[in-house]
Parts: sequence; C-alpha cells; structure tokens
Amino acid sequence: MKTLTIFTTLLAATAAKKCIVKPTDAGENSEIEVNGKIEDGDIDSGVEDDTPSSPSNPSNPTVPGNSTVANPDDPIDLKTIDYGDNVDMTDVKKLPADFKWGAATAAYQIEGAWNKGGRGESVWDHFTHEYSENVESGNRSIDFSTNGDRACNSYELFEEDIKMLKVMNAKYYRFSISWSRIFPEGVAEKDEEGKWKVNEQGAQYYDSVINVLIENDITPFVTLYHWDLPYALHEKYGGWLDYRSQYDFANYAEYCFERYGDRVKNWITINEPWVNCVSGYRLGPGKAPYRCTAEPSRFTNATALSGCSYEIGPTKYTKDSEELPKDRAPQKLEDVWCSHNILLGHARAVKVYREKFQKEQKGLIGITIDGEAQIPWVEPGMSNKEYENNKKYANLAAEFRIGWYSDPPMTGDYPASVKERMGKDLPEFTEEEKAMLKGSSDFLGWNTYTAHWAAQLKNEDGSYVEPPTAEEANFDNSKKDMWDDNCKGRGEGWTCIPPTLGSQAGSSWNTKFAPTIRVGLNWFNNRYKGLIKNGIVITENGCAQPNYKVARANDEVTKKYFESIGQPQYADTYTEEDIEKEGDLEGPLMNDKYRIDWYDQYLKNLRLAYAVDGIDVRGYMAWSLIDNFEWENGYETRFGMTYIDFYNDEELTRHPKESLKHLGEWYKENVEQA
Repeated sequence: MKTLTIFTTLLAATAAKKCIVKPTDAGENSEIEVNGKIEDGDIDSGVEDDTPSSPSNPSNPTVPGNSTVANPDDPIDLKTIDYGDNVDMTDVKKLPADFKWGAATAAYQIEGAWNKGGRGESVWDHFTHEYSENVESGNRSIDFSTNGDRACNSYELFEEDIKMLKVMNAKYYRFSISWSRIFPEGVAEKDEEGKWKVNEQGAQYYDSVINVLIENDITPFVTLYHWDLPYALHEKYGGWLDYRSQYDFANYAEYCFERYGDRVKNWITINEPWVNCVSGYRLGPGKAPYRCTAEPSRFTNATALSGCSYEIGPTKYTKDSEELPKDRAPQKLEDVWCSHNILLGHARAVKVYREKFQKEQKGLIGITIDGEAQIPWVEPGMSNKEYENNKKYANLAAEFRIGWYSDPPMTGDYPASVKERMGKDLPEFTEEEKAMLKGSSDFLGWNTYTAHWAAQLKNEDGSYVEPPTAEEANFDNSKKDMWDDNCKGRGEGWTCIPPTLGSQAGSSWNTKFAPTIRVGLNWFNNRYKGLIKNGIVITENGCAQPNYKVARANDEVTKKYFESIGQPQYADTYTEEDIEKEGDLEGPLMNDKYRIDWYDQYLKNLRLAYAVDGIDVRGYMAWSLIDNFEWENGYETRFGMTYIDFYNDEELTRHPKESLKHLGEWYKENVEQA
C-alpha cells in the first residue's frame, strides 16, 4: 500500500537535529533515527528550523516520509509529491463497526420559529433583521429570505429530518441547541428554591428531538454553541468580547448536562471559534454581529441595511481591564479577545462537566475547530530549498489558522509561533487558566472542507519578505511574510482567481481537494501525539455544488497548473452541465454527482488515514443533512443532501438527493457491520 509521502509538505518540516522517520515498508512500531540537519541553501527565510522534535513540543512534530536529502539547489522532483490516494481500496481495512457515522446541522440554520415557544432573540435574529442586505437573497420581497425566521421549520418538522437520517443509514446526528431558546436572556440561573429559571417549552423541544432520535436508534451528538449567542448578552456586555461570557456559557452548559446528560453522551462545547470570532468581529460583514473593520454604516446613514454594526453593550475584556463604552465602533483586536474568551468558555464548561457529571453520565466532551490543511506551494522548476521553505510556512500557516484554537485545549496555551509573532497583542492565559485548558477536549472535532496553499512571501526582487522581529511583533505584522489561500489571487467579491487548489465548488471559499482530510488528520496526529485520548471526529465535511452564483466550468488555468506538476486528477474539471440550476429537479440539483464525487474522494482519504496511516479517527458527520439558511448566503447556496424549495413550498417538504442515498450505500460498503 502506498504511503502518504506528501506529509513532509504539511508537517513542520523543520529538519530537526534528531527526528524519527518511518520508512514506507516499516511495521507499525518500527523506527529509524536520522541525525543531522538539512541545510536551507543560501537564502535565509528567517524561520527557525533547529528546534528538536519531542512530545513536549508539539509545535515541531515528528515528520514521517522519505528521509532522502536532495541537493537544495536542484529542481524538485515532482514525482516525489504523492498524496497516496490513487490506490485500489479492495484490500484496505474498513472503518470499524463503532465508527460514528452521521450528518450535521445547526439550530439557527434549520429550526426557524425564531419567536415561538418563549425563545429569545439571538445575535443572528437581531442583526439579520437590522441589516438584511448583508444577506444574499433570490427574492427580497419574501421577508424570510434573508434570515432564519422560518428556515427549514425543524422546530415543527424535526421528525422529517430524522427520516432523512435513516436514508443515509446515519447512526449519529450532530445538531445544536439554541441557547436563547432555553434561556431567552442568556443567563442560566436558579431561583431561591434551587430550580432553574428556564424556558420549559424550549427545553422540552430538545427532549423531544433527543428522545425521537434514540427511538430510531440514532445517537445524539450535541453542540452547545453554534454561533447563535443570545442577543441579550451582546447588548448587556458585548457577548464573547467580555470575560463574563465564559461564566454565562458554563452555567448554560451545566443546565444542558443536567437536563439531557442521561441520554446525550457526546458533547461539543463550541463550534468553529475562528469563524465565530474572526468573521463576526473583524472580517465581513459576513457573520453576526457584523463587527467588521470598516466604519459602521449607520454612523453616516441611520437607516442603512448593510455594512458593519456599532450596536453593542459596554465591555470589559478581563475582570481588571477598563470598560469600553456601549454602541462603539469596532475596536482593533476584537476577534483576538473574542477567541480568548470563547476558548476559556469552552474550558469552564468542560470543568463543570468533569466535576459534576462525567463520572456518572459516562459521556465525552470536546471542542470543534475548523481550518484548512496547508499544502506548500509548488511549481515546475522550483528548487528543493524553496520547496522545503514552503513546507515550513505550511506548518506555520496551520499553527495560525488551526493551532491558535486547537493548541489551548490540547496543550494549555497558544502556539509558540503565534505568541512570538503577536507579541503584546495576544492575551495571556494565567497559570490557572492554562491548567484548566490543558487536556480539556476528550476528543477533537474538526470541520474540514478545503485546503490552502502556503508559502513565504517574496519582494519584487525575488528575496524573501523577512519575518517580524521581536520589536515588530504585533497583530499587523504577525503574518507579514506569510501567504496562504486556495487560489492564487482574489477578485471582486472575494472570488478566486485561478489556479485554484482543486475545482471551484459552489461557495467562494469552497474548493474540492480531497487529500486535505488525510493531510490534516496526520497533522493533528503528529502534533498532539498521545494527547487526543478519544480520537478525532470529522464533525463537518461537504460542499455546495457549483451553482448560478459560484462556479468555474471548463477551468483551463487550474487544469494546466495541475498537469504541469503531474497531478491532473486534482484539477477535477467540470462542464456547464454540472452546474445546478434552481427549479430544475431533473438536473444536478437532485442528481448531485459533484457532491457524490466529493464525498467519495474525501471519505476515501479518511479511510486511508485510518487504515494505512493508523490515525485514530472515530467519526464523520456529513454537512449538511438538509438544505438550510447558509448564513450570509441566505438560501442561495445549498450544502444539503436533502432538497427543500424554500420559496414555493409552504410545507417545506424534504426530498432526498442522490448524495443522501449514496452515503447510505457507502456506509454499508466501507464500514464494518456489527
């Protein structure tokens, strides 16, 4: 069986003074010591590469692969870049019978009933109502086209969703709880008699969902927070920007453990903290609460329906910091402080679970992070030394994009590279907080969709852009020498300029490059060797098909690029006939071959990671079970395996696409049957 020699391109190719290399024909426990240091050549990238590899230093993981040292100035042999997935799967070990197989959704995207049953307003309710033009719409005359007011109406139709789970032979269902449906004001507290002051009608809804799942032999996999912060907390103190959010989240989590923990044995605290914080508090406006870097639109136009927001409560980043005034323009580093507090919120919730519930309930709890596996940029004629340097930058980019959020729950602190490059702009954890964070994820959830290329930026004269010095270390300079993206440029509306890293799927950030799932799993495995006690779960993976908004049929630029490096299969070129068209139920909208091929390729790489690489990957949740409200893309971008006609079908009937049926068959053929 061919091994994945490309992993030397993702992992910290730091040419350690002493590293352990597994040869391709070695047994599982075989090790070969390789001493010495690979020289980088005449051009110094400025990235340190002499840190010894050790379990206590996961920022410099062991590098498996070919240990042959090439001449640094020679052109790289492109044949050595092999992802190992061009193999016959007949004799490859199947996934185990207890593999967690299912699909995923999120409360705000599917539930609807935004103001029914005592539910309180979330930031997504508030800001999509106030800034409706931040959301795409195919028909703005329909008032729910830019929000989740109705969505899929899973609040009333959840049993129809469960029928779809049965079609794909799902054994697990990952869904999220709406915090404001249970605690409308966001504050979870007890009365004088020790009873929770809860919205009972909302709490009973999740009792019903959990119970019906179990009756159908489907195990609930529950996310406590999937971006829908109660608006009352945003208005009270700025939500995740304020240190008090940690404690309110932990109290809310405690109620959920107490109420549902007798039946729920798989908990996720936070979904994708990077997206919640970076997209919600810096980039955009894309994600609520629209705290982006531009001047708030209503500062100059009080009736503006788009743009960045200013509405926010008075905020204290820490208990001892000064209080920032309410209704202020977005401040620099809001995304950084949101990230800091949300990670601590995760840790405090886990602490509650472990101290009060886990021993008796015997469940698992973890965090789900997202992020692109990083692939070093390569092109014909590139020297070995430049490619080796790009390997280092691939690992560096992964530390910033992924490790920023996965290191604290594993190791108790931010990656060393992030701390060094951010300087005083990065908040510090106290020793008590580090201890609370370390090991706070029983399993690691990873949402994976696409990969990024990575390289060190160059000046116009071809020399490298130097890394920031200690004196220059701050947020603005932290990535000044780094490039990572899944296309070589960006056009208007953040559209990709090809070549792209795989074919362009139906969302601007979404490209099909299946090795990313295997590359990323190996990155986690090597970085956190011995620290992930209950394996890795792919908690989201899927795609929007090429559609009327985003597609790139007959992409000759990407095709020629991959041909030039000897990997034509990853161009994955498609034609105009593969682009789904709204209303055409005879075409790709329902017969979603692009999505089927996506799942086949990604799942093949997942199975290889398990069977060939020995990665402890324990589950896979396809995103998404049903078409739903796709955040800033509204209902115009469909990630679902089940079709819903949002604008014309009042009943919101569920129609299984071919991909849903296909995954049902894939499960039977690729997972051991008990």
